[in-house]
Amino acid sequence: MTIRNKYLFMAIFLFSCAINAFAGRTTFETLPKTVSVDLPEDFILEASEGNSSFQLANTTVPVKAIVRIFEKGKYQSPAQALETILKNLGISTSIKDVKWQSQKCALAQAEGSISQRKSKLIACAAKIPENESIILLFTWCDVVKAKDCTAFMESFIDSLCISNESYFTPGLYTESLYPTEGKTQKINMDILGTKLTTEMEENALEASEYCIDREYKTLCLYMKSSAWIQAWQRYYRMIFRDSCGRLSRACFDITNALAPACKDETDLAQKLLTWVQGFGYERQKNAADFASLPSILLGGGSDCDSRSMLLCVLLQSANQDAIMFVSREYQHAIAGFISSHPGFSFEVSGKKYLTGETTAKNINWGNISQTQSDQKKWIPVQLP
Repeated sequence: MTIRNKYLFMAIFLFSCAINAFAGRTTFETLPKTVSVDLPEDFILEASEGNSSFQLANTTVPVKAIVRIFEKGKYQSPAQALETILKNLGISTSIKDVKWQSQKCALAQAEGSISQRKSKLIACAAKIPENESIILLFTWCDVVKAKDCTAFMESFIDSLCISNESYFTPGLYTESLYPTEGKTQKINMDILGTKLTTEMEENALEASEYCIDREYKTLCLYMKSSAWIQAWQRYYRMIFRDSCGRLSRACFDITNALAPACKDETDLAQKLLTWVQGFGYERQKNAADFASLPSILLGGGSDCDSRSMLLCVLLQSANQDAIMFVSREYQHAIAGFISSHPGFSFEVSGKKYLTGETTAKNINWGNISQTQSDQKKWIPVQLP
């Protein structure tokens, strides 16, 4: 059922070619290519208005959504755009200002009548830095379904990227809960004999664990979906994005401390791999069974997928093309990065990734157990 509201849709054209999905990331013809929405899987296009308004429905989760694009000058600010849309829907709620991507964005949450049904909604608006247009995301579900769908809708809001920087920083919704411009804490580290001091936000651990819990709840909704692989890939992408922002200073300091003594990029990658292999192995007590990366740097335990992601975050921050591989059959995860050195590798999108085992000690890049070498049983998780 579409929203029959003259202020939202003056003309409807089904299956517009203006919205293009690539894996989970959706881009728009009228916006720069750096702008995208990393949609949860199983969304379909219900209706569109030209190249500026798109109504979506999810076929797995009882949630609907709208993406609207307003050209430069239509509204003075994201808050004004969001306030106008909510007013036209007859929904009265306060607009929260959120500083995100060095600008003031807008966020709203409320209950109200949509399509004559009592619904819970979450909406946000942000200005596109490159062309100063405004993009608005609006998602809702029946209020009786809110308990099961709220994490999914929060994830939808956080899926917005408005610039290249967005792909390596926490999303707008998470930023509203855990601002990244707060107090920091010092971390003393010893990496294979190299001592250094770095820092991260005091709320980094709590924020990261919120993101993991939310994304795991979203992933669980796809247990019986044919798109479970894509949902699994998105789960890791969303955590990777959040982790990059929280560990940016630590990654910078670690790379600067290790790189001067390394012969080349593979030598740096090997030192990082050897360091990660030395972590204490520990299954996590959270539902996701995934250790947040801030907790690892603070001395907590970890297992294969959290170690592999940490390695990818470190390598990406050092401008190396890194990737994760996960396997349901092997119940395991490994890391990969582009290297000319010989060894076991995967080819993904025309790129050759050397693999790294993070849970066995003294194993170099390019080595993998023969019992886990069937490439058909590994799923690549491509990262920005």
